[in-house]
Order: sequence, then C-alpha cells, then structure tokens
Amino acid sequence: MTQKAGWRPYLAPLILALAVWVYGPAVFTAVLSVMKWNLTTPPSGLVGLDNYASLFRHPEFARAAGQTILSALALLPFATIIPLVLAVMLWQRPGRASVVYRALLFVPVVVAPVAVATAWKFLLNPLQGLMNRILEVFGVPPVNWLGDPGTALLVLVAITAAKVVAFNLVLYTATLSGIDRALVSAAELEGATRWEISRFIVGPHVARTTVVLALLSVVLAGQWTFTSVSVLTQGGPDGVTDSVYYRIYALGFQFFDTGAASAAGVLVLLAFAVLATAWSVVRRSRRASH
Repeated sequence: MTQKAGWRPYLAPLILALAVWVYGPAVFTAVLSVMKWNLTTPPSGLVGLDNYASLFRHPEFARAAGQTILSALALLPFATIIPLVLAVMLWQRPGRASVVYRALLFVPVVVAPVAVATAWKFLLNPLQGLMNRILEVFGVPPVNWLGDPGTALLVLVAITAAKVVAFNLVLYTATLSGIDRALVSAAELEGATRWEISRFIVGPHVARTTVVLALLSVVLAGQWTFTSVSVLTQGGPDGVTDSVYYRIYALGFQFFDTGAASAAGVLVLLAFAVLATAWSVVRRSRRASH
C-alpha cells in the first residue's frame, strides 16, 4: 500500500461529515430554490427561476446585501488591525500578566451571543438604559441608540467587534508563537527598535494570517451580526441593520416563503464561491510572479 493510499481511510470520516452537513444541505437548498414551499404543506412543484426573480423584484434583499457589505467593511479593522496590535503588545511582554490579559480579552468569545445581545438591549434602552444615564451626568440628551438610523449600525458593529477582536487575538497569538525569539534578541542587539522588529520580523510572519482573517471577516460578517440583528433591531430602523442572513431567516421562518429563502441562500453561496475563487487566482498569480 502506498503512502498516499494509506491516508484514505483517515479521510473517510471527514468526507462523510462534509457530505452530510455541508454538501447534502447545499444540494437540498438548491432543489428547494426552484420549488414552492411554505413549510406547512408538501412542496407544490417546480417554479423554475421564479424564486430568484422575486428576490430581485423586492428592494429589501438588495438593501440587505448592501448593508451586509457595509458591516463587513466596518468590522474589517476589528478583525485585523486591532487584534494584531493587541497580540503584538502581549507578545512583546511575555509572562503571567500576558496570559491573564489574553484570558480576560477572550471572555466575549465564550459568552452566549443571545445573552450579550439581551444585556445590551437593556443597557441601550432609550428611557432607562445605563448608557443614557451616563450621558445625563455629562448633560448630553438621551440617544435612541437602536432606533436612530445614524447610530443603530454603529452600535451593532461595536457589539460584534468585541467578539471578533477576542477570537482573532487568539489566532494572532498562535501565529506569533512561531517567531524565534532568538531572532528578536539578535535584532535588539543590533540596535533594532520595536517598530523595526514589528515591521521586518513580525509583519512578514503574520501577513498570511492577516489576509485569511480579512477574507473571513468579509465572509462571516453577516453571521457574526445575525444574533444582534435578530434580538435588537430585526433589520430596522429603515433597514440600516438588515443583512442577507437575517433576510433569509425572515423569508423562511416569518413569511414562510421557503423557496425564496433557499434561492437567497444559493445566491449567497455563489457570491462567496466567486470571492474565494478570485482570492485563489490572485494568490496563485502572486506566487507565479515571485
């Protein structure tokens, strides 16, 4: 038995899991996207591309897609720059204190998103919320944080950012652990400043991780904000906090239009497939040029 063939039995559980939990539901969703179904009766038959056409006839879906992209761009610094800076600061000061700080910063990841969103719902209450009580101390009039189109999206991004920063901080910390500290010590003996060490040693080492996290930020932004949107705003006010994921949920489980919801899911999947393909092409071209 060749070495390559020897790995096949170990890949079987992974392939089975992908077939059951990823590709199977994807195919089932694609089938539902060309059928009419309201979740309460059996599918009534094929409707072709009518479900897809209905999405383009309703401006809500296009607006939700635009707001999802806007949320992804707003979360991008919290997915890359801020956790990288924090990780480098903690990496430069190893010891027990660094471990404690990382543990405290990781807390938002382990707290249930629904619990976090519910707590913020009380804190941001325009009449009795703690945030407006604090503003009153400084003579600032109360703010309708979740009801004002000018602040609602910013609030959701801020709530989501805490978890994004905490999780990506761990990933950056794991990446930085691969840097040989002897190399850093040698650079310091040669008179290199912290900025020079960060630029010429740390920067190249974390470049690939940064690109991956930036791509994941674009792909997962809608999922990260879904719970906050569902609990706090339901897509309002005026659709500024809507997202394609909440729109899919609303179509499927509020309006019982499973065919349209499935069509929206297929479109999102295709959009991400195009994005991943483009990133792969760019990556290969860069490797070929080097």
